[in-house]
Amino acid sequence: MRLEGAVPMSEPEPFMDDLQAYIATYTPAEREELAAAELAVDLAILFHRARESRDVSQAEVAERIGLSQQAISRIEQPNQNVTIETLRKYLNALNYTLEITIKEPENGTVLESVELTPVSRHAPTSSQKLSPSSSG
Repeated sequence: MRLEGAVPMSEPEPFMDDLQAYIATYTPAEREELAAAELAVDLAILFHRARESRDVSQAEVAERIGLSQQAISRIEQPNQNVTIETLRKYLNALNYTLEITIKEPENGTVLESVELTPVSRHAPTSSQKLSPSSSG
């Protein structure tokens, strides 16, 4: 995943070549762990940027969804096991939605997509909409 605003390096530095060569020696399990760690960092940055883009503090989000500021801080840190429902509440407090899409890795064809939409503070549950692959 490439985050918005990321700038590609024009020429790889020798360090990066060495790093890539070292990573090439990883076992498949080690490569999976590395990919999971990179994804965790990307997600933490994504959630932090979502909050920052709304110019809202962690304490404000925490108050809106009934969690502690420390819990919000954990959402914005890598390697945290946060539930989808907690992410939905977090993003709902920022007036964003969460969409989960299942795609074919080879060609990007969408199998299914679920959008967890913001919910009125008075509604007991979220509405989930399945969209057919033809719409994605």
